[in-house]
Amino acid sequence: MNTPIRVLISDDMAPPRESVAIALDAAGFVTDTARSGAETLERLREGGYDVLVTDIWMPEMDGISLIKTLPTEFPGLRIMAMTGGGPDMTIETALSLAEIWGAERVFIKPFEEARLIEAILAGAA
Repeated sequence: MNTPIRVLISDDMAPPRESVAIALDAAGFVTDTARSGAETLERLREGGYDVLVTDIWMPEMDGISLIKTLPTEFPGLRIMAMTGGGPDMTIETALSLAEIWGAERVFIKPFEEARLIEAILAGAA
C-alpha cells in the first residue's frame, strides 16, 4: 500500500490556504496548514512532510526568506510557491526568486488547484 503524500500549506490568508487544503485532501493527499513562516518551520521540524506549498507574501517571514532556509535543514523537501503579488517587488521578480532559491513550481493566484495536484504527482513519480 502506498503512503499518502504529506503536504504542508503555508499562507497567512485563510481563503487560499483552506481552498488548497480542501482540493489536496480531495485528491488523496494528507494536509496540514500553517499561517506564517515561523509556524511553517515549527511544523516542518515536527517532521513527516513531503511537500511544502507556501505563499510568497506573508508578514514577519515571507515565503522567499522561508524558502532560502529550507534546503539545509530539509534537503528532501519539495517546494511549491504561490503568490498573488505584494508590495515590495513585482510578481515576476518574486517568481524568479522563488525558483532560484528552490521552488519547483510557482503558481500565480488565483490558480486551478488541479495544476498544483498535477505538479505534486509529477514529482512523486
